[in-house]
Amino acid sequence: MPLDIAYSVCPHDCPSACALAVERLDGATIGRVRGAEGQSYTQGVVCAKVARYAERQHHPDRLAVPLRRVGDKGRGRDAFVPISWDDALDEVAERLTCATQRHGSEAVWPHYYSGTMGLVQRDGLQRLRHAMRYSRQHSTICVSLIDAGWFAGVGVKRGVDGREIAKSDLIVVWGGNPASTQINVMSQIARARRERGARLVVIDPYRTATAELADLHLAPLPGTDGALACAVMHVLFK
Repeated sequence: MPLDIAYSVCPHDCPSACALAVERLDGATIGRVRGAEGQSYTQGVVCAKVARYAERQHHPDRLAVPLRRVGDKGRGRDAFVPISWDDALDEVAERLTCATQRHGSEAVWPHYYSGTMGLVQRDGLQRLRHAMRYSRQHSTICVSLIDAGWFAGVGVKRGVDGREIAKSDLIVVWGGNPASTQINVMSQIARARRERGARLVVIDPYRTATAELADLHLAPLPGTDGALACAVMHVLFK
């Protein structure tokens, strides 16, 4: 009997955006999760945490309904009782309304980050924020400073196609550890090394898993990356 396969995309906050082939056992149950082999970047490869999504999705301890606190912190499950989604939404809406009426709309400060939500779910909060005139926040506390530096130096937040890694003769991984965090990047690096004899240089103060695989590992003292970058520019553009 042929498998029933649904195609999707990984929702994690990760630049790989892996194409997924998800085995459907029935209308409410999934089986194995693999990379979609027809996608030229993913090439059938996904990280371990996504490959085990069925375990997470169907784990008996997974939170599947809203809970209301009825006891003190530290009491574990005994401190909560399940409630309906309608009751949960009504309670949250009432508290937001009361805060706005008492202190003004800017008393509400929506805060978020990506996690496994994906862009549509994550940025849906922005629509609520604008409609209700809640306090605003420029992006998140995590990336604003990095973005400011990137835009000042590069001008636009844009990179090359990840598949070009496999066509490179020299690959520099600066401050990243894709052997542990981006398996698809490592797949492209392995292909370049195998097919083109590409060299891998890793710049990182730590001896990471990626650094262990490198042809050359440069371990600058923390905070001296700027000096190294200036030295590289001086050699390249003198």
